Amino acid sequence: MLKPKTTQPNNLILWSIVGVLILAGIITLIISFSNANASENQVNAAYTSAAETLSAQQLTLQAASPTATPTLATATPSLTPTLFVTNTLPVLVSPTTSTGGTTGGGSGAVGCDNSVFVADVTIPDKTAMTPGQAFTKTWKLQNNGTCPWTTAYKATFVSGNAMGGNATALTITVQPGSSADISVAMIAPATAGTAIGYWRLSNANGTQFGTSFYVEIVVGGGSGPTATTGAATATTGAPASTATNTPEPTATLGTPEE
Repeated sequence: MLKPKTTQPNNLILWSIVGVLILAGIITLIISFSNANASENQVNAAYTSAAETLSAQQLTLQAASPTATPTLATATPSLTPTLFVTNTLPVLVSPTTSTGGTTGGGSGAVGCDNSVFVADVTIPDKTAMTPGQAFTKTWKLQNNGTCPWTTAYKATFVSGNAMGGNATALTITVQPGSSADISVAMIAPATAGTAIGYWRLSNANGTQFGTSFYVEIVVGGGSGPTATTGAATATTGAPASTATNTPEPTATLGTPEE
């Protein structure tokens, strides 16, 4: 008679092995999770350390670099307005009477220098001349300034027709309040017609002063007096009482000839 097999011990061994494997797996998982947490903590610690290092470096750079202060630029104008002076040409005004010279009026003073026209000594206005005729025009002028006129003073051309006349120096000294005859040698123009030239005294510095005086002739005919040639000598005399009433040019007078 056969006995039945006994299976209980075999089953017990099998379940024991399974239990051991399950326990080993659990232990393995626990160890793995522990290692993972440790690794994560290490990574986080590394990140934290790097961030702290970077922050410290930034603070060091900020402390080493000076803070820039903004500066406002002030606009400076580069253009300077310039005034332009326009020269005005002199406008000659013909005299309305036939009497030579200009009025006294006391105008035209330059510092202590001043002069006033007294009379025509030679060549009255509208004197008839032949073309190219030589003559000497003489005016009587009064020194109504406070400085004497020396031989460095001259009769100088201003405008109109100079008729060949040049700046002519005085031959005597004229004290304030005295009068003198001032002469300039001239030549009548070759062209027929009326010729007028304006003159003025200038001081030792070449600055013109006083009232102007003129010469007026008619070349090639006319009803006026006939000119006589010859030079006049400058002489001094007592102060004149009045001057001939004749208008003077209203324009700005030109530069004296040297």
